[in-house]
Amino acid sequence: MMGRMEMRSDDGARLRIRPIGYQPGIEPPVDAEQAAGWDDWLLIEADARTADGQAWSHCNPCLTVAEAGILADWLHLQAELGAAPTALPALLRFTEPNLAFRTRVIRRRRVELTVEFSHESLPPWMRRPLSAVYPLALTVSADALAVAAEQWAREIEAYPQRVIS
Repeated sequence: MMGRMEMRSDDGARLRIRPIGYQPGIEPPVDAEQAAGWDDWLLIEADARTADGQAWSHCNPCLTVAEAGILADWLHLQAELGAAPTALPALLRFTEPNLAFRTRVIRRRRVELTVEFSHESLPPWMRRPLSAVYPLALTVSADALAVAAEQWAREIEAYPQRVIS
């Protein structure tokens, strides 16, 4: 079994996330013209817990292969920027709005990473209007963020962009 990216906050909140496969029933297009702008969707399993112990999990096709790579690069960059207390807040959104990531440097080498859950990824105790977003704030060290970025990069290696030859 593969591992998963895990981040634990100073206050006990945590996020575990991993790709578990390609979206079932969807195959790459055979036609080269259609394949030009096509991207595989990955099933992403997320397990979250708030600082007060409320937990939930979900599994949805919410990142493309390309977006999974962008997330790895973005997390690496945010870890590097965590060394600079003057770094500006950053936001990363994806095609599907289920997950978004925000960071802000709190002080040197300490970062607040907020994972925004929406749509099918919301905690079950929340009402689900279209605009609902649940922010899970994680205060982590820049080093822990770098480790998480490495974990994620390793996990997504198992899911390259598929092509029909």
